[in-house]
Amino acid sequence: MQNIRANKMGLIDVLMSDPDYILQNLQADALITQREYNIIKTKKLSVEETVIDILDKIMNKGEDTCRRFLTLLQTDDVQETFPNLKHLICPNVPKQDNQEFAEISEYPMTDIPRGLCVIFNNETFTNLKRRDGSQKDADRLREVFGWLGFKVKIVKDQSAEEMRDHLRGFGQQAGGQCFVCCVLSHGTQQGVYGRDGKVLGLSEILQPFRAASGHALNGKPKVFFIQACQGSHMQEAVSAGCDEDLETESDGGPVGTIPCDADFLVGMATVQDCVSLRDVRDGSWYIQTLCRMLEQGSPSGEDIHSILTRVNEEVSRMNETMKHNGVVCLAKQMPEPKYTLTKKLVFRVPE
Repeated sequence: MQNIRANKMGLIDVLMSDPDYILQNLQADALITQREYNIIKTKKLSVEETVIDILDKIMNKGEDTCRRFLTLLQTDDVQETFPNLKHLICPNVPKQDNQEFAEISEYPMTDIPRGLCVIFNNETFTNLKRRDGSQKDADRLREVFGWLGFKVKIVKDQSAEEMRDHLRGFGQQAGGQCFVCCVLSHGTQQGVYGRDGKVLGLSEILQPFRAASGHALNGKPKVFFIQACQGSHMQEAVSAGCDEDLETESDGGPVGTIPCDADFLVGMATVQDCVSLRDVRDGSWYIQTLCRMLEQGSPSGEDIHSILTRVNEEVSRMNETMKHNGVVCLAKQMPEPKYTLTKKLVFRVPE
């Protein structure tokens, strides 16, 4: 896949000379189905757009299909039709037994539904400020993960004990090829708040999904996105003018480590000791950016590590003047992903 992505512009230029020929070969070699072939043929696209569509479809099918596509491009007939391919695609070199950097395998992501996506949206509390804008985050997460093929369940305004019970139940029942859990709440350095003001620790959120004999999610990715602070400090604050349209999450968030078990990813909205930021009208910086990057990267087969790096880049560029703890400052934020994934995780868009 990396070879195709790295040479994508060159491949477009070369294959534009006869996209029908390469399309026929893809169908003949079962790299695309007859239905996919017919859909591409009937689309009213330019020659360039057709080739881009073909390459994106191949990359979206995973590493094995990409390898077979590269092998097809190295056949004599194809290279005779597209002689400039010889300058783009290096022939496959047999690997020595001790050769390092073998291709990273990929978690399967083909079932419909892919698995369950649970969204805990704590917006109103008995003794904490209402988290205005949080429903915007919940709605975007539901939209994006539904589009990615997940069954989505939203659980709203739960106490710490109710969240704990739900997580135990999901841990026992969840199947499929992947599990996703999004937690939107206030927090403290000990964990996230339930609507009753009691704390649920990060370890308690993850515990029901840790490896155990016979667990349906063993060897499968468990993904958690936590929209809460990890402290009360404003990151990189400087003296500035005042604009209070932006609101910070209150008093910290979950500090802890991800379990030693394999196949976990925990995406934190901010680094340790710092607040995360939420617009009271448009939702949080982190969740809204995460959803946008998933929409942009998933159709082309971009893996979650790359997507979360883009999220870091985008959020780190954002800033807003606001008042924090009585001091006017320039608000900044840096998310922090942590993981023990053992394979490449790609949220492929169902066809």
